[in-house]
Amino acid sequence: MSRVVDFLKRAAAGPTIQRVEPLEGTRVSLWNDFGPIQQFWDNTFRTGLYGDATLAERVWVANRCQQLNSQQIASMPLEYHGADEPLWVSAPDPEWYPNGIGDALHAIVNQLYGWGFSCLYVTDFYATGFPRTWTVLPSNSMQITMEDGRRTYKLGETELDRSRVVQIDRNPSTAVKGTSALYAYAQQAWGSLGAASQSNSVTGGDIPQTVLKPQQRVTKEQAQQIQDDWAEAAASRGTKPAIIPPNLEFEVLGLNPTDLSLLETQEWNARVIATAYGVPATMLNMALQGGLTYQNPAALGEQWWRFELRPTATRIANALSAQMLPRGQWVSFDAADTFEPVITPENDEQLSQVADASPTQQPPNVVDITAARTAAPQVTLEEGAINLPPVIVNPPRVNVQVQPESVTKRTVTFSDGRKATIEEERTAHVNQ
Repeated sequence: MSRVVDFLKRAAAGPTIQRVEPLEGTRVSLWNDFGPIQQFWDNTFRTGLYGDATLAERVWVANRCQQLNSQQIASMPLEYHGADEPLWVSAPDPEWYPNGIGDALHAIVNQLYGWGFSCLYVTDFYATGFPRTWTVLPSNSMQITMEDGRRTYKLGETELDRSRVVQIDRNPSTAVKGTSALYAYAQQAWGSLGAASQSNSVTGGDIPQTVLKPQQRVTKEQAQQIQDDWAEAAASRGTKPAIIPPNLEFEVLGLNPTDLSLLETQEWNARVIATAYGVPATMLNMALQGGLTYQNPAALGEQWWRFELRPTATRIANALSAQMLPRGQWVSFDAADTFEPVITPENDEQLSQVADASPTQQPPNVVDITAARTAAPQVTLEEGAINLPPVIVNPPRVNVQVQPESVTKRTVTFSDGRKATIEEERTAHVNQ
């Protein structure tokens, strides 16, 4: 008990350590110099070490991935399941999004991946108390805080009615808002920008391809004079060979432009960033790599929908259904077009009509060899006349000559040297 009392007395008297001497041989004190740890982390979190929408706008692959995900979900029809369809299902904000719900959904998805959250603000209500119209608030101007266990919203300095705000997070958690898809991929994003800058330096000539090496020590002024003399001589000599003075050595740098441009680094960063958005590499014009059997465009497109687009679209539909519709009514995205096969004349009625109406482009004097083999023409050989069977089995090296007459005559030379003349009453030309 006495030890506890002594401890409390010492604690009440204040800290026992007022100053810690610096480490031996340095001026660094582990206690005093590293004391403001909170300030260190505050400064860290406010730097560009974590990605957001402003960084995504500067990185081409992140910008393209956000556009792909946004336009893909926005192109899916939003279906209403209920009695009377509210206006916002087709036109949530006729003033700002006059083209309909698709543009508003595009803005929502773009904010989800860019900022990690999107806030909708109800602008008008029905007499029943449910939303009639709403608009999308700019995420970069939103301030979301927690007060008394509930979120409060400010748009700039204007405090909003939180009952009118519908918040959708990309990755819901115990935090007041979600995080950007690029949040944990900032290193790759900055690396992509750095590699692109290095590539520009290489192509722009910032890295020299050749150097002049003096054989003795020279001053800065002498080096500048040598460089100016060389440039002047190079501009005046034309195609004449250069003459190297005995005190200089001309050297061509053995630098690989591909390595200097960091092309492999740029591609690696692009692939990693694409995984942050769940976008297949083929959508970014990058070839497939590896031997995985499921890596084909069709399978990757279905994987893109199932594991990235579908969860995002479902999260949006659930938020709209839960906060803007009465019980028993909901909205959902129709992704039937995503799984339809590629349009061809065989599976599209309109395209087949166009194909049938279009004239077939056929080269002249071309005969279908398969049709010739399955016909039963009259053949006259040099040794006599015989009737060939209906099918000719793969005659090698068949030379065909066609005459544009009402009766088609063909001279066929077989591999054993025999010749035959085939007559057919055929005037139409078909493709081989």
